[in-house]
Amino acid sequence: MRQHTNAFDFVRLFAASLVVWSHQHALMGLPEPMVKVLGHSFGGFGVLIFFAISGYLNALSVARHKSMLTFLVSRGLRIYPGLVVCVLFTVALGAFVVPDMKSYFNYQLLSFIGKNITLFFGYKGGVAGGVFTGNAYPDFLNGSLWTLGYEVKMYVLLAICLAAFRFKLNVPLVILVCGISLIGFSAFNDFWFQFGVMFLAGCLIATVQLLKSLRVGVAIVVVLSCFFIILGKDVLAWYLLVAASFILIGAIRLPPSLRLPLDLSYGIYIYAFPIQQLSAMIATNFWIALLFSTAFTLLLALLSTLFIELPAQRLKLDLSRRISVYEARTRQNIIVPWSFVKSRDIRQPRSWGTPGGD
Repeated sequence: MRQHTNAFDFVRLFAASLVVWSHQHALMGLPEPMVKVLGHSFGGFGVLIFFAISGYLNALSVARHKSMLTFLVSRGLRIYPGLVVCVLFTVALGAFVVPDMKSYFNYQLLSFIGKNITLFFGYKGGVAGGVFTGNAYPDFLNGSLWTLGYEVKMYVLLAICLAAFRFKLNVPLVILVCGISLIGFSAFNDFWFQFGVMFLAGCLIATVQLLKSLRVGVAIVVVLSCFFIILGKDVLAWYLLVAASFILIGAIRLPPSLRLPLDLSYGIYIYAFPIQQLSAMIATNFWIALLFSTAFTLLLALLSTLFIELPAQRLKLDLSRRISVYEARTRQNIIVPWSFVKSRDIRQPRSWGTPGGD
């Protein structure tokens, strides 16, 4: 059993399920179910939940570790190993269904691989060569990976922000409130603004929790939402209420019998789209296609979790320990010689020894 006592695994699984449900409609040529108050489909609703809890959990992580390097290595090992394998699997799946192999392996395919395994140089969902030509979204191999670029960049910005203020939370707290307020007065039609406000709301709740308590953090976000309702920014208010609600749900402590043994949400999110494209190609009935795509997506997510993500997490723990030891020794080597010079007569010779030694 995993050591998490909270319900965030269930929240992530719920969000991933919303994305699968919504995309199955789109890929079958059906209108996606909408959450009207947010102006998003159910899939978009699920993505917003992901960004809210991501901001919350990652702000807690970087603030508690007080190490930008540890945090970024940890996030990299959480995202990239599974992503690289998924991209290669998607390319192989496309080669399996494409009618002309020669037209498939071209520059666009290399661009698809390069952009989607780096996440910092744009996103590419489609390729040439006639992949899934009879589907509602022809030539699209994976239409879910585009949000990961936003998330990874937000990780970097979060780490830089906290490190710049030496992991003291008072100033970042003011920045978070001002950031949400500025977004509120923007046009709010850009994904950076929409995902950003959810991520910032999660960061704000985490910051207040570390300074005071979770309840106070949620209360501040609720007060902000009421403020935006008064100003006529109802959609932004709903965003903030969604963030606060799902973070509060995720923070519920569960008994051991109710905890999930594995978190499959990431694998479900990255593998569902190509499998759903395949299901739309071979089945015309919505429910049969959904059953097929759900079963195979769960299988791939399970394999990814067991053989890619969990080994990467074990490597993350080992590297985190090594980084902590290295940073501790670095701080010691900087402080100790300086204090020695100040406290002793520098004319007296002394052996400095090896780094980290006595």
